[in-house]
Amino acid sequence: MELKDIKNKLNSVNWNFDFNINYSPESLFPFDCRKHYSYPATFIPEIPYTLIEILSNKGDIVLDPFGGIGTTFIQSLLLERFPFSCDINPVATNVCEKIYDLLNPSLKHADIKQQLLELCVNYDENYDYRNNISELQKELMGWYEIQTFNKLCYLIHCHNSVENVFVKGILKYVISSILTTLSSQNKGWAYIADNVKPKMDEYKEKDVFDFYKSRVNVLFEDIMIHLKNTSPLYVGFYKKTLKEDRIFNTSVINTPITKVDLIITSPPYPRMIDYVKSQRMSLCFFNEAFNEYVSQEIGARCRRSRKETLNEYEDSMKRINCHLSKILKNNGFLCIILPEYAESDDRKRVIDQMVLSYEQYGLKLVQDFQRYIPSNRRTISIQWASLINEKIYVFRKEKSDEH
Repeated sequence: MELKDIKNKLNSVNWNFDFNINYSPESLFPFDCRKHYSYPATFIPEIPYTLIEILSNKGDIVLDPFGGIGTTFIQSLLLERFPFSCDINPVATNVCEKIYDLLNPSLKHADIKQQLLELCVNYDENYDYRNNISELQKELMGWYEIQTFNKLCYLIHCHNSVENVFVKGILKYVISSILTTLSSQNKGWAYIADNVKPKMDEYKEKDVFDFYKSRVNVLFEDIMIHLKNTSPLYVGFYKKTLKEDRIFNTSVINTPITKVDLIITSPPYPRMIDYVKSQRMSLCFFNEAFNEYVSQEIGARCRRSRKETLNEYEDSMKRINCHLSKILKNNGFLCIILPEYAESDDRKRVIDQMVLSYEQYGLKLVQDFQRYIPSNRRTISIQWASLINEKIYVFRKEKSDEH
């Protein structure tokens, strides 16, 4: 497709996606990872889905270096592009991995679903299941009403006891996905990130098994709808994707990824989100200490009071962007979503400098599009409340002798 045609297509899109979309039951449409896992500041799947359709062809390689729970990865997979995703947060990469696993058309989905649903039937309300979990997992106790926690411990015990490795992996994902919902702390991710447990009068018993079974049913229903609408070539394509590792729990700089056709990402915004600490419940369940992951996190909110935070963010993003420019193929596209800060905000300089720096990496700006952040997303925290707009930048890699 000629560049002018690409620009015309990009300009024809309403990037706010502020309209109702009635997808046909017979058509392939974006897979919404957010529907199955609560993760802060994720972008809507329509953005990468649209960019992938316009800027790449089937068989191309698509990368998200800040992959999160896999929004870009999964759209690429369903559109039959070879996906790669990187993220330093093990909880996020686990979500991406398990949805990827379930989108295998060769699986016996009904059997796996049935095994997961049958786990609830052997719960004994007179038994204390806290004795069957690890010491780190016991640290979850303060977030839940006592009976709710005992049922949750039963599910964790089931996970620890399951012998089938695949079922064990999906069960781990499902339990992780309901931890926040079952908690009596319902004030948002920032309270969890800051380790603010519920007060005594806030504890509320919740029906663990209803939430669990609902999550399993909705997940498998969504998976089957999307598999039903893939092309006849998807089966063979999926098998090809299994020939190499595609999801990495590390910085993109540390991966073997060498050549990509399209990069789509929304990097961490400076001093905005604690992605790792927001997942402290899941990390306890995973028997993982989060300190080492926090130290690797770029732009973490927990470092907002340090004077050097913005310089550290700028340096980290320079290293990442330099690397991305090297692995992007000639004429390939890099699409990045960045915040639009007010002139008085000291973070605006950092973002503006980052945008300008792409030219020195051989990336030419094709188009940029402003989009507003929906009010439901902005109410998550005071930081998001003050950020109204984002901008989608589309760059193209100029030819160079280096590659």
